Amino acid sequence: MANLGVSLPGLEMPNPLMLASGIQGGNAAALHRVAATACGGLVSKSIGPEPREMYPGPVCVEAAEGVVLNAMGLPNPGADAFAQLLQEETFSKPLLVSIFGGDAEEYALVAQKLVAAGAGSLELNLSCPHAKPGSRALIIGQQPELIQEVVSAVRDAVDVPLYAKLSPNTTNIVEDATAAFKGGADGLSLINTISALEVDPHVGRPVIGNLLCGMSGPAVRPVAQRKVAEISLAMQRGELPDAPILGIGGITTALDVARFIQLGASAVQIGSALIWEDAAVFDRIHDELVEFMETQGYADLDAMKGIALDSLEGLS
Repeated sequence: MANLGVSLPGLEMPNPLMLASGIQGGNAAALHRVAATACGGLVSKSIGPEPREMYPGPVCVEAAEGVVLNAMGLPNPGADAFAQLLQEETFSKPLLVSIFGGDAEEYALVAQKLVAAGAGSLELNLSCPHAKPGSRALIIGQQPELIQEVVSAVRDAVDVPLYAKLSPNTTNIVEDATAAFKGGADGLSLINTISALEVDPHVGRPVIGNLLCGMSGPAVRPVAQRKVAEISLAMQRGELPDAPILGIGGITTALDVARFIQLGASAVQIGSALIWEDAAVFDRIHDELVEFMETQGYADLDAMKGIALDSLEGLS
């Protein structure tokens, strides 16, 4: 049987399939339920300094086949409540805790509380496109100087592996990654949702309650793959340190997982696919991935990691 094991900073996993942040990761019962599947790891909902309620609905709409729009508003129980959860619960799969804040100080404060409670690794959500209701302002993930400031503040505050979650809504994602590594990131999560907008022509207004939203689902996968490839190629050229990439965006099959791995990702996160299949999607994709690797003759993930980059080496 092919070896699907993944060994990354803070994440020793039996396979590369992780629950993405924002999907069933806000409470202990949901995390335990997903952990009982064939997933390799978990990512919590993004946890902030204070509890937040969900935006007024609709907050999630399938606008077209493969197109999922959402603006949830980063609902979460807050750092104190999630710290208590971490102290009380032990999960059967590694947990990457996602955090956010309004500025570097808040990120560092949340990080300190959660690491003190037992978080072994953190994902810094620098790139949610709708963190502020109706806002068109630049987010942290679109400003390299702020990316470095936030990551550096968290790096100074805690001593656990840090994964910076970057935005696709940016001019040069390699510059953003450079800033994250300068701040002390150990790895990257790529990508967050794409800034989007859809209108219901019958009522003449946007379909999402927050008006502006993020787009996920199978339609974003090629965009995510492009961003992963850009980062991987920069690592090959020595422009970025060689570090793990967690690929995110529209993954629904084992072939999608293989595509991300072949572009240089070390593991993947799966989110919108749970809308249609719930947590059982991990069992199906795991079995498909085993079959694919055995059919193709891949003994382990390293055997196919980055092979699709060979034909892209000449691109700048």
